[in-house]
Amino acid sequence: MTTAMPHPSLRSLGAEIGRVSAQHIDRVFRSVLAGPGVVSESRFLRLITGEPHPFGNFALVRTPADAPGLQAAIEPLLACGAPSAVLFTEPASAAAEGVLHGAGFEPHGAMPAMAVDIDALTALDLPDGYTWARFGPDADADAWTDAFSIGYELPRGVGERFSPAAIPAGSNAADAIRFYAVLRDDRIVSTSMMYLADGVAGIYCVSTVPDERGKGLGAYSTAAPLRRARALGYRVGVLQSSPAGHAVYRRLGFVDVGTVPLFVRIPT
Repeated sequence: MTTAMPHPSLRSLGAEIGRVSAQHIDRVFRSVLAGPGVVSESRFLRLITGEPHPFGNFALVRTPADAPGLQAAIEPLLACGAPSAVLFTEPASAAAEGVLHGAGFEPHGAMPAMAVDIDALTALDLPDGYTWARFGPDADADAWTDAFSIGYELPRGVGERFSPAAIPAGSNAADAIRFYAVLRDDRIVSTSMMYLADGVAGIYCVSTVPDERGKGLGAYSTAAPLRRARALGYRVGVLQSSPAGHAVYRRLGFVDVGTVPLFVRIPT
């Protein structure tokens, strides 16, 4: 299991919280992603599915200043011919931006790295008729994958790489990674995933299917797993936000602590 002793508060982490939050995405992707198209080495993690979406073909690079490592990470992305992305766990250097620009990647903003004291989370309730449950690697995995892919607007071939079915039962990753969903009439309408590592609880894969948006389900899917983590002794939650989710997370009590730079290449 990849957990460390839980940090008692945001204050206890000090300036380190930005690094912890940004690097958490590297930790979870290395635990979740495996199989065809995945290359995991010390300099980067790369996934190539060939699906027509940047998050189906991406490299997560640890050290932007490592030009040879960056070049090795992106060359297969260029060759695959599909939309692709590059993410960094620390600010991108001017040299790295030059390499990416020369390869056709354009800045796509930076995902805010955010954190919260779990005890300070805004209290939330589900609307009547909705329930919340944890999901495992069984027959429910297909339904979870469908809802996540639809809500996140991902090809299903990409969504299943981040689903409960991707985690072998009994593996070390299965102890640290937990999948959750909000249901209405036995239909999954909102999803999330929690990853316990580096002494904090990270939230990922928050999505809501289009016809159920605007009801606070995404906010609940974010907060409820963190309250479960609090019962396990965790006191700090982290995530990397999309632009659409940023205001929601701020209302929950999250604060900005860093960024995850994102570059995207869309072949003509």
